[in-house]
Amino acid sequence: MAVEYQTEAILLAARDWSDADRVVTLFSREYGIVTAMAYGARKPKSKLGGSLQPFSHLSLAMATGKGMDAIKQCEVQTSFRKIKEDLTRLAYANFIAELTTGLWPERQSEPEVFDSLLSVLNLIAIRNPRIAALTGAWHLMVLAGFQPEYERCARCGRELKLPAHFSFLDGGGICSECSLPSAVEFEQSDKDFLDKLFAIDLNAPGQFVVSAKTLASAERLLYGFVRYQLERPLKSLDFINRINAL
Repeated sequence: MAVEYQTEAILLAARDWSDADRVVTLFSREYGIVTAMAYGARKPKSKLGGSLQPFSHLSLAMATGKGMDAIKQCEVQTSFRKIKEDLTRLAYANFIAELTTGLWPERQSEPEVFDSLLSVLNLIAIRNPRIAALTGAWHLMVLAGFQPEYERCARCGRELKLPAHFSFLDGGGICSECSLPSAVEFEQSDKDFLDKLFAIDLNAPGQFVVSAKTLASAERLLYGFVRYQLERPLKSLDFINRINAL
């Protein structure tokens, strides 16, 4: 027997199903990642169709099912319209959504992650989306338990003296004696910027200036770190690269 329940969620992804339905991936405050079916959402007169848009913050009435839960009612709390109307913001929001689904299993309650996701999407909508996504992604990695080590060498444990290197295999900075061919450069400016990103309050990030070189370096570290931890590349990064090449 189906059990109905209420939840608050962010819609991370949606795909068409059959002729009239839609399957959505949600991140719920109470239940974490939930895959749900929206029956009839693609019909012209459906009340669900217009509400179930990626990155929307929703209040939902749902019912449990044998396979997937079903969405019964939906009310939009925040549409994040600016993200959907801007290709660059959309690309970085897709990255955050794909990263989130890769970091957490389904049905694992993570209210702190939900709040962080909501804050990151708000930043992507109103601030520089590149920096907002970079900051949010590093915060999400930490919440998932992937805190990079760069105060000490991730291999030998000695205090890390900069310039040094960063190893994705070891999950952090490594000293010259432990350096590997695959390691990338890690300078004082990289450390200072990472310290700043980790210390940012996502709800009140303030203003700061960063050089193009340091920003690119922080992205290179993040993308390499994410790929190694998830053990696969993210398709959304290809989309970002194509957008930046335009």
